[in-house]
Order: sequence, then structure tokens, then C-alpha cells
Amino acid sequence: MNYIYTVEYTLRNSEGRVIDTSQGREPFRFVSGRNEVIPGFEREVSSMEVGEEKTFTLSPQEAYGERREELIETLPRQYFQGVELQKGGVLYGQTPDGQTVMVTVLDFNDETVTIDHNHPLAGEALTFTVKLLNKEEFNG
Repeated sequence: MNYIYTVEYTLRNSEGRVIDTSQGREPFRFVSGRNEVIPGFEREVSSMEVGEEKTFTLSPQEAYGERREELIETLPRQYFQGVELQKGGVLYGQTPDGQTVMVTVLDFNDETVTIDHNHPLAGEALTFTVKLLNKEEFNG
């Protein structure tokens, strides 16, 4: 049985800095069992009762994985013609099979661009404060 969960949340990194929050926005909704959220988040929310609020920390393995150095590559600058580059900037592209990929620009010069395919939060322990607002059965 899948459920639609509606939550309010705040996400902090390992230094305690707020990375994302639903405060001031609509509550966040997701359907269980569809890989819409990281596995550790779904596991923790699914164990909560409506109205409950809790704080939990996920290891990198339960979140976006460990940083992998082999996911950093340096490519010829010509591959990025017409693209405004900025260190730390995020670029989106497509794989040959049509999947969208996100990369972070680590460095660039007149000849090369170094990009990182790791998720920006890879390698981070993430702390969530979550309040479960609603849980309803989903038959879809």
C-alpha cells in the first residue's frame, strides 16, 4: 500500500545551516514507494503519526551517497560554447538516452571546464525536522 504524505520540514547540513525548508511555502507532498524522496527520509516519515514532529539525521549513505572523486571530470571548453560559466554554478544537460543530468562547475579557464557529477549534498549528513500533517492511502 502506498501513501501520500504531506509534511512541513526544515533541512540542515552538518554545520547546522538551513539548506531548505517548507516554511513560507505550501507543505511538501510525496507518494511513498516511488523514489520521489531519498530513502532515509521516506523511512523516517513512514514511521510517524499524523501531527507528530521529529528531528532525525541521515548519514550520507541514507541521503545522497558519499562523494565520489571519479565523478569529477575535465572537458574541453568548446563543449560549453554559449554557456555562461560560474564557479559553483549548476548546469543541466541531457545524456544520449534523454535523461536530465545536473553538474556543478568547479573550475574553468580558456581551454577546459572541470565539472562535478556528484549531487551537491553528496557526502553530507543531513538533519531534518519534520512534522507529518497528513497521510492518505494512494491507489495509483
